[in-house]
Amino acid sequence: MNSETPEAEPSKRQWAGYWSMIVQQTQNAFNDKAAQFILVPLGGAVGFAIESWAGLMIALPFVLFAPLAGWLSDRFSKRNVIVGAAIAQVLILSFIAMAVFLKQMPLVLAGFFLLAVQSAFFSPAKIGINKELVGSKHLGFAAGVQQMMAMFAILAGQIVAGWWYDTRYVALGSLSEMAWKAAFFPLVVLTFCAIPAVVMAISIPHVPAYGRERLRFRLLFSHFRDLKELWRERSLRQASLGVAFFWGFAAFINLWSVKVAKSLTDGGEGFGTLSSIFMAAASLGMVFGFAFASWLLRKKIELGWVPLGGLLMTLSALLLVFVSPGGWMFLVGIGLLAFSSSLFLAPLNAWMQDHYPANKRGELQSAVNLQDCLAGIFAVIGIEVMIRVASLLGLSEMAGFRLQLLVIAGVCALMTGFVVRILPADFIRLLVSALIRILYRIKFTGTEHLPRSGGALLLPNHVTFADAFFISAASARPLRFVMDEGFMANKLIRLSAKLFGTVPIRRDKPLVAIRKTIEALEQGHLVVLFPEGQLSRTGGLGEIERGFELIARKANARLYPVWVDGSWGSIFSFERGKFLRKMPYRIPYGLTIAVGETIPSTKPDRALIQAALMKTSAEAVAKRFMRNTDPLDRNAHQLTQFAAMPRAATIHILECEEDSLNVADVFKRFTQQTGGQWISEPSFSPMDGDFWIGGEELRKQVAAAEVFSGESRFYDFSENAKHALERTGVVHLPCFAIGKQVVSMSMLHPPLPIPTSQFQAGWKDGSVGKILPGWYLEDGMVFPGGLTLPAGSHLDEVGFLILE
Repeated sequence: MNSETPEAEPSKRQWAGYWSMIVQQTQNAFNDKAAQFILVPLGGAVGFAIESWAGLMIALPFVLFAPLAGWLSDRFSKRNVIVGAAIAQVLILSFIAMAVFLKQMPLVLAGFFLLAVQSAFFSPAKIGINKELVGSKHLGFAAGVQQMMAMFAILAGQIVAGWWYDTRYVALGSLSEMAWKAAFFPLVVLTFCAIPAVVMAISIPHVPAYGRERLRFRLLFSHFRDLKELWRERSLRQASLGVAFFWGFAAFINLWSVKVAKSLTDGGEGFGTLSSIFMAAASLGMVFGFAFASWLLRKKIELGWVPLGGLLMTLSALLLVFVSPGGWMFLVGIGLLAFSSSLFLAPLNAWMQDHYPANKRGELQSAVNLQDCLAGIFAVIGIEVMIRVASLLGLSEMAGFRLQLLVIAGVCALMTGFVVRILPADFIRLLVSALIRILYRIKFTGTEHLPRSGGALLLPNHVTFADAFFISAASARPLRFVMDEGFMANKLIRLSAKLFGTVPIRRDKPLVAIRKTIEALEQGHLVVLFPEGQLSRTGGLGEIERGFELIARKANARLYPVWVDGSWGSIFSFERGKFLRKMPYRIPYGLTIAVGETIPSTKPDRALIQAALMKTSAEAVAKRFMRNTDPLDRNAHQLTQFAAMPRAATIHILECEEDSLNVADVFKRFTQQTGGQWISEPSFSPMDGDFWIGGEELRKQVAAAEVFSGESRFYDFSENAKHALERTGVVHLPCFAIGKQVVSMSMLHPPLPIPTSQFQAGWKDGSVGKILPGWYLEDGMVFPGGLTLPAGSHLDEVGFLILE
């Protein structure tokens, strides 16, 4: 996202203007396509084979007048250019109707050409005004809707015009004399229908004119200058070539389908209707494609859809090779081909609109239009060349059509390979994100805190290898991740880091790490830095490392805490004592991602970052339980996000404490949520690997129990829990609760995944365990809920609760 991205939401007036523009451009596209599908069969009926010429005449103005059209859209308000284009269409349609009335095909073709000229001047203005009306945030949606409505208008225009002309032609008589009369009345109606579009154009709000260049004669021939400007930035050049490929492809399929229709009808009765049906299938596919794309791009512009669209285009073209022209499978194939091409084009179009400099938006869009039309001309020439080649090879007409499809499928495959090569990160991110969304159901809260432009540092908790993809799903902007170079030894991680623009750092060179991170922030990136420096093997927040604290303090950028709730227990976490290699509990698995407010300090220290992260964890849990106010369910969920008590555990409690121990209800709910068991025992009878919760009475019985060779765990919620209880065969784990709410728990030290992994503590002498995710401390109280702590209680740097 570039620096000119507006921070404010579009006003109601701007949105109204955008929708007025959509209505006006829809009417314009309908009139253009309807006129074309009246004039092409008219030409065939009176002896003028104009279908190929029509394609050239539509494209030629975009070539001849591209610099002038771009200059006009930059030099004047795009709204005024749109108004002028609407008025021009009324006049040109009147001219065409008059030419048909006079039965002058040369004048008809001249009007046809003028209609294309009007479109050439209209295009950069209507596309360029999108961002000026709705801004970057909504640009993907706005561009998708614009393309969808244009295709809908084309669909409606060709269906109505083809049917209307054929119906009148048959009714009046299949003579060339009657063909003129069949075309005249529909053209008069189109002329009158164009008048309301002028009113809609006038209702669009004024937008500023950015250009200052005066009109000079040399401007008319500055095609190569404009293309050079477009190609100056590599990313714009590549995107524009992708857009040009789409329009060349569209021109090819358009003309190809018309020629198939002509072959099936011998160019006689029904030619217009069949052409309209074929084009309707394509246009309908594009309508649904662009509608789907506008939904996909409603939050952010995702280029990963481009190679996927190219792959689907290739497969759809191959499908058409093996079906009979004219049947329902043929129509489905055309529709799929068009749908796929929409997925290819929509992200590219939106991305380019967002990246045009404001003062050259019209100029660059006209240069893009020039490329698009050149691609269309090459496509028309290409199909004519392939027809001649098929004739020289002695192929039948239909065999020739199939050969052409094989060629275009091969071209689509090559283009898809090229796009994957230049957009590998976007494509892989899309595929992995799709997998993530299949495996996870993700909710978000606080994402409005993230800045829409400029550099900022995101500080998330770190529980799984997939955290980068979870957090990326919460941001409309691309993210860069800070990673220790120690992980680069793994080839897969090294490749992923290269693809995703990871900022590599070394712990033994903190100054270099600071410099690299600051450089990324100064370049305007959203940088993600995991302040724990390692994956949590407890589910809770670990120690904020000093090196990361130093980066956060020196970066002088906005800091945002981020918490991913629900990731402990996923297949990517260390839950069950290993990363990966385990079955998921359910699909989809629920996650909640919270983005906290900016950390309020210019010099954040570890305690401040820890407090901000724990508060954000509470916001994530609150989002999950916004419709469930039962505190027992909430607290039981917190236990599932912590390694202290394994899921599906069999929990033992003394019968005499089942009613008196306040936390018993929470652990009962925990066993219900996780499929565990609840067993009341008359007395403490330890067995290897069992789990006991209790208070003072259980503590007494544990202290008096005989020594046994196994290992039983005692979660101590008594008032003396913080005082160690040494007993062979029993692991004493101090815990703390306020009322019925479990606040903190101790656990065994989690094992090391590999010998070189860093140690993480599960318990600490003098503490009552680590605070559960979903709680935070403030002013001597535990929130949410305002639970009062003993005076002087605090969290240490590792997250253990110390009671004074």
